[in-house]
Amino acid sequence: MSIQSGSASIPPPAPDAPVGARFGFWWRSLARDPNPVWMRELRQSARLQRTPVILMTVTVAVALLICSVGGIASVTTEPAKVGVGIFHTFFSLAFALVTWLGPAVAASTIAGEKTGRTWEALALTGLPPASIARGKFLSAFTYVGLYLVMLAPVGVLPFLFGGVAATEVILAFFCCFVFAALAVTFGLALSSKFQSSAAAIIVTLMVTLVTSFAVYMGLGVALSVAVHDRWPSVQQGPPVWLPTAWVRADLGLHYLAFLIVLPAVAVLVPGWLFYEITVANLAGPSDDRSTRLRAWTIASSLAVTGCCSIVAVATRNVDWAKAQGALLFFFFVFVVFLVAGEPLGPSRRVRVMWERTQRSALLRALGPGVVPATTWLLAVILLAFAACIGVGWATLSGPVDRTVLVAFDGQLLAFLIFLCGISAFFRTRAEGATVPRVLLVLTIVTAAIGPWIVLAISGVVTRSGDAVLALGAPSPVFAFILAEEIARSSSTLSSEMTAAVLCSVGYALFGVGLLAMAAGRAQARMRQERERLSQLEAMLDAELRAEQEAALASAAPAPEPTPP
Repeated sequence: MSIQSGSASIPPPAPDAPVGARFGFWWRSLARDPNPVWMRELRQSARLQRTPVILMTVTVAVALLICSVGGIASVTTEPAKVGVGIFHTFFSLAFALVTWLGPAVAASTIAGEKTGRTWEALALTGLPPASIARGKFLSAFTYVGLYLVMLAPVGVLPFLFGGVAATEVILAFFCCFVFAALAVTFGLALSSKFQSSAAAIIVTLMVTLVTSFAVYMGLGVALSVAVHDRWPSVQQGPPVWLPTAWVRADLGLHYLAFLIVLPAVAVLVPGWLFYEITVANLAGPSDDRSTRLRAWTIASSLAVTGCCSIVAVATRNVDWAKAQGALLFFFFVFVVFLVAGEPLGPSRRVRVMWERTQRSALLRALGPGVVPATTWLLAVILLAFAACIGVGWATLSGPVDRTVLVAFDGQLLAFLIFLCGISAFFRTRAEGATVPRVLLVLTIVTAAIGPWIVLAISGVVTRSGDAVLALGAPSPVFAFILAEEIARSSSTLSSEMTAAVLCSVGYALFGVGLLAMAAGRAQARMRQERERLSQLEAMLDAELRAEQEAALASAAPAPEPTPP
C-alpha cells in the first residue's frame, strides 16, 4: 500500500527486465506512488501562508509593468510592433525570474536539510540518493513552475496586440520551463556540495547572475544576428528569437541541425550532468558514485558527436568543421577534469555488491577507478574524432579543406590523449582530486602559452615571421595557426607540418606511456590498501579471540578444595 496515494503499491520489475517494462513501471508509479520527498516538500509548501501572497504580488507587479509598457508604446507605435516589444519584454522578465529564482530555491533544499539537521533522518529512510535528488528536483521545479503558471495570463497580452502568433507564445513558455528545469538542476548540484544553506544560496546567486547575463546577451541578443542572416524572417536584436525561429524559419536540414538538435543537446547534456553530480554528492564515500557519471560521459559524448555530424552535413564548410573540432576539444577537456576526481578503484563495499549481483566485467569497468575511467574516455575521444573527421571528409569537397580538417583535428586529438594520460598519472600519485586538477590546469596553461612566451623572450618571433611559427608546434593553439597556413598554402608549410606531426606523435606516445604508468601505480596502491585491510582484520580477529578466551577462562568453575 502506497503511503502517498493510499492505493496498492506496484511491484518493481525484475533486474533483467526489458527497458519497456522499466519505463512502464516508472510511468505507473509516478501517478500511484509518487516520490515521497516530493510529496513532503509539497505539503510543507502548502502550509506556508506567504506562498499565495508572493505569487499574487509577483503576478500583479508584472501585469502592471507590461500594461504600462504597452500603454505608453501604443501611443506612437502601431499595435503589431507593440505586441512584439511586449513579447520580448515579458519573456525577458520570465527568463530572469526562472534563472534567478530556480537556483536559489533549489540551493536551499539539500543544504537546508543539513543546516536543520534533518539530513540524517532523511538518509535513514533508506531512499537511494537518486530518489532523494529526484524528489528535491521535482519540488523546486514545481515551486518555480507555479510562478510561470501564474504569469501565463499576462503572457497572453502580446498576442492580443498582434505581431506575435499564439504558437510563439506557447513555445516561449515551453522555453521558460526548460530554463527553469536547467536552473533547478544547477542549484541542486551546488546545494549538494555545501553544508550551509546561506553559503549555498550566496554562491549560487553569484554564479547564476553572471551566467544568466552572459547567456541572455550571448545566446540571445548576439546570436539573433547570425540567425537573422540565415533566416531573414527572424528579427535581429530581440533576445527571444528561438520561438519565432521555430514558427517562421523555413524547414530543412539547417532547421533540424540548428533549431532542434543543437538546442536539445545544449540543454540535455548539462542538465543531466547537474543531476548526476547531485546524486554523486548525496551518495556515501564508499558507494558507487562513478557508474552514473560514466554513463553520462559516454551518452553525452555520443550526443555531442552526433550533433557535430549533423551540423557538418548541413553546412559543408571548413570553418564549421574546425568549430566542431574545437567544440569536441573543449568538451573533452572538461570531461578530463571530471575524470580526474575518480577514486583509485572500487571500495570494498562496491566489490561485495558486484559479487552479490554477479556484475559482468564490462559493467565493472564502468565503476569507480581512475584508470578504467580514463580508458573509457580515450575510447570515446577516438570514436568522436574519428566520426568528426570521417563526416568532414565526406562532406568537404576540396582537398585543401580536407587537409585542414585532418591536421586541425589530429593535433587536438593528440593533445587530448596526452591530457588523459597525465591526468591519470597525477591522480594516482595524489590523495585527493584537488591537486591533480590544479596540476592539470598548470599543464594546459604551460602547454598553450609556454612555447610562445619562450619565443617572445628569446626574440625569435620578431625576426622572420612565418619561418619560426613551427617552433610553436607544442602548443595546442598551433592547430588554429596550422589550419590557416594550410588554407593559404604558406611557403613554410612543409616545416610547420613536420613539426606538428612530430609534436602530435610525441603527445600521443607520452599520453599512452603516462596512462600505463598510472595503471601500475594504481594497482600497487590498491594492493597495499587490501594488504593493510587484511592485516587490520587479522589483528581485530586476534583481539576478538583473545577476549573470547578470556571470557571462557573467567567463566570456568573454580576447582574444588581438597579435604585435609
